[in-house]
Amino acid sequence: MGTKHCIAFPFARTAIYFSLRAKSFPEGTEIIMPPISIKGILDVVLDLKLKPVFVDIDPDTLCFDLSELKNSITNETKAILITYLYGIVPNMVDLINVCRKNGLFIIEDYSHNLNATYNNKKLGTFGDVGIYSSSSVKTLDTFGGGLLITNNSELFFLLKKNSDFLQLPPRRILIKKIITNLIRNFATNKIVFTLFTFPLLKLLKIIFPEDIMKYSGTRDKDPIDNLPLECFYSFTSLQAKIGSHMLEGVLQLDEIRINNVEKIKSVVKSIETPSGHINGKNVYWQFIFYFKDVKKGQDYLHANKVDTSTTSLVNISSLRSYSYQGETPKANKLYNTGLFIPAYPGLKNSNIKHITDVLTNLSINNQEEPN
Repeated sequence: MGTKHCIAFPFARTAIYFSLRAKSFPEGTEIIMPPISIKGILDVVLDLKLKPVFVDIDPDTLCFDLSELKNSITNETKAILITYLYGIVPNMVDLINVCRKNGLFIIEDYSHNLNATYNNKKLGTFGDVGIYSSSSVKTLDTFGGGLLITNNSELFFLLKKNSDFLQLPPRRILIKKIITNLIRNFATNKIVFTLFTFPLLKLLKIIFPEDIMKYSGTRDKDPIDNLPLECFYSFTSLQAKIGSHMLEGVLQLDEIRINNVEKIKSVVKSIETPSGHINGKNVYWQFIFYFKDVKKGQDYLHANKVDTSTTSLVNISSLRSYSYQGETPKANKLYNTGLFIPAYPGLKNSNIKHITDVLTNLSINNQEEPN
C-alpha cells in the first residue's frame, strides 16, 4: 500500500476499535458513519460510548453525499469512518478536504476497494488509518483478519502495543473458518455450482426468500451487551503466511475482474450502475446495478441461469432495535434495489456473453425496467 506501518488484527472492527480508543474521545463524541456496513462496526462505536451520525450516500459513488456530509458536522464531531463500497471510487479530493477542514480523525475502510486508486493514489492511504477486512470472499482472504495501515508512527506504536496483548485464538475457531471456506470454494466450483449449488439455491429461495436473496445470507441485527471475546484474539502466523502468498496474484485478478465488468458495460447500456469519479480507478469487487423491482429482476436472472443477489451488509442507519437511526433514502435505494452481476475472474468469455445476452433481453422484453 506504500505506507510506513501495518498491523494485523483479528477483525476490521477490532482495528477500528483500537484506532478510536487511541484518540480518547469523550463520551458522546460524534463520529460520522456510513449507513450501509456491518453491524459489528456500529457495536464498536457504541461500546466506546461514542455517538454515531449517519450520512447518506451519493448513488453514483456509493460514498458520502458531500453536501449532506458538510451539513452533518458539528462542534462535537471528531472522527469519520469512510467506507468505500463494492470497488467504486468517490471524489477523494473534496471528501478529504471536508474532513481535514473540520479536523476530523479519518478512518478509511477500504475492504471492498483494495487496489482502487484516485489519481494513482490508493484508497486507504488518504486518511489517518486505513483498514482492510481480509475475511471470506474478499479479494485478499486470510480466513479473517483486519489489516491496519498508517503513516503516523506515534499512533502505530500505540496500536502495536495494544495488539501485543491480544491472545492466540483457540484452534477450533481457525479450523471452523478454514472448513467454511473450503465448503464455499467447493460449492462455487463451476461444475458443482452449475449441477448442484445453483439448483439448490433456487429451491431454497422458495423456502427462505429473504435469506437467499442476500449475497452471504441474512446477518444478525440485534444489539449486544459487550463486544464478543473473539474480537480480541490475535491474528495468527498461519493467516499471515496465507495472506503473504495470496498477495502475489491479487493485482492480476483485479485486472481480469475490471475487464469483465467493462465488457458487460460496453454491451448493456441501459443498466443504471454506480460509475464512480472520473479520476478514480474502480476495482468492482462486486458489480452492482439498480432495479425498481429487485425480486422480479432476480427471478428473471435466475430463470436464465445468471446468479445474482442483494447485499448481505446491513442498513445500520435503519436498525429500529438500536437507539440511533438516520434518514438515508439514497442508501435505502442501494440496499433495497441493488443486485450483483457476476464479474469474478473465473468467468470465461462465453459466460460473459451469456450474462450480457440475458441482461439485453431483460431490457428489450421489458421484464424489468432499470431505475
